[in-house]
Amino acid sequence: MVCGWFSQTQTSELPDLSRVFGFTLFSRHTMPKRSHRGSLGKSSKRDDDVITPDRYIAIGNRQSQTGNYSSALVAYDLAVELAPNYALAYNYRGSFKYARLGDIQGAIADFDSAIDRDPDYAVAYANRGLLRYQQLDDIQGALADLNLAILLDPRDASVYTTRGLIKYGELGDVEYALADYDLAISIDPTFAAAYNCRGLLKNVKLMDIEGALADYDKAIDLDPTQSEAFYNRGTLKHRELGDPIGALADYDKAIDLDPNLAAAYFVRGLLKRDFLDDLLDAASDFARARDIDPQIAADPS
Repeated sequence: MVCGWFSQTQTSELPDLSRVFGFTLFSRHTMPKRSHRGSLGKSSKRDDDVITPDRYIAIGNRQSQTGNYSSALVAYDLAVELAPNYALAYNYRGSFKYARLGDIQGAIADFDSAIDRDPDYAVAYANRGLLRYQQLDDIQGALADLNLAILLDPRDASVYTTRGLIKYGELGDVEYALADYDLAISIDPTFAAAYNCRGLLKNVKLMDIEGALADYDKAIDLDPTQSEAFYNRGTLKHRELGDPIGALADYDKAIDLDPNLAAAYFVRGLLKRDFLDDLLDAASDFARARDIDPQIAADPS
């Protein structure tokens, strides 16, 4: 289940960071392309002759994408040094620190700085809320940030999806979670993650098997790289539809897309053991699942 990462894009020079990090249900998000307020100062030179913070951010993004993390951090630091009141620079650096360096406190500090410099910066609230949920177990703080992000930018489908996931997964609020997923889809009918999240809710809580399958199918049609949607659809075919062959194909695809998805190995092992009588391969899948996640059920009996 991967919940997307929010990174404001400012110009065509700034690559999208939409897939850099997340948690289990949704995997992709494209930020709305709007100009963002920030104090950049003025120059009499032509833009082509000026080293701008946006250029340093773009350099940082490229270095990050190629694995040159030390060079990326230097570039983001230079963007902040050049424009210390530019909220977007702090947001990008915070996103990088969280996603690439695992620097939770550094990321929080940067998101705080972005918000201090622009209290209307919706994306920074969304990022901080996601981090609070994922890493700090601060559910109320996360919801407060996501609510503010929605208030400031009510047309961002991914923030509704994240909020819905928290309402469902942490608060057990099925009705409001479903409303958030529906809103996300009405805002952006091409946002695959919202269909995947809604499908899981329909499957597990509403027992709407037909509706869940339709949502999983739509999620996969919109984003065929979404391993979690294949995993979710596979479990539906496996447990509800009695379609072991279809389920196996979905589990195989989920693992092909994400070789570290422990749950997919585990349920594939169950299917091979219980439906296909393939005990050797089943044992291999159980072992692989435990290698990835030692907390997964040690005894699949």
